[in-house]
Amino acid sequence: MTRKTSGEWWLSKKWGYVASVALIPYAILKTLWVFGVPLLVSEHGIEALHASMRTNADPVSRFLYSYGVDLTVILAIIASLLALALVRPWGLIIPKGLPGIGGRKVPGWLLLIPAWIGGLTFTSICIVTFYKLIVGSIRLSDTQDFEPGVIIPVYGGFFIWGVTISLAALSYQIRTRSHGHSQ
Repeated sequence: MTRKTSGEWWLSKKWGYVASVALIPYAILKTLWVFGVPLLVSEHGIEALHASMRTNADPVSRFLYSYGVDLTVILAIIASLLALALVRPWGLIIPKGLPGIGGRKVPGWLLLIPAWIGGLTFTSICIVTFYKLIVGSIRLSDTQDFEPGVIIPVYGGFFIWGVTISLAALSYQIRTRSHGHSQ
């Protein structure tokens, strides 16, 4: 068994696996809200959310919501699949079973651009939000509809995903460049 040196920790595929599960609590919470379960939110908050989705949401979100699907849950699933693509073989070579494109190399930029942009954006938003909470420019008590604990599955998951998808992207970028997979 070989041991990684302390300088190789960023090459670990574990970052992608952690990123792939980081948004699961958020997705579960949002799905429960779609179905009217008031977890970490008041009944009034659920009613207000549903009313807002019926009247203020874009047509796609409104349509999906009417069938019990929150668009942000779909985006969380896509983010999880992106994380897995950075660490699984199908993130390097398109599976042979896909007609017309199977067996081709996945262009590295196709995964790296959304991973870097998403990771750095989510991390930055969370750092700013946490800072504002610490200095008191926003307070969890400002809304009666949401319980303070809602920040854990939402911003906690966003922060973990942002950091780990960025590290997974770095690992993918280094691994693919050193093995000639980069395009």
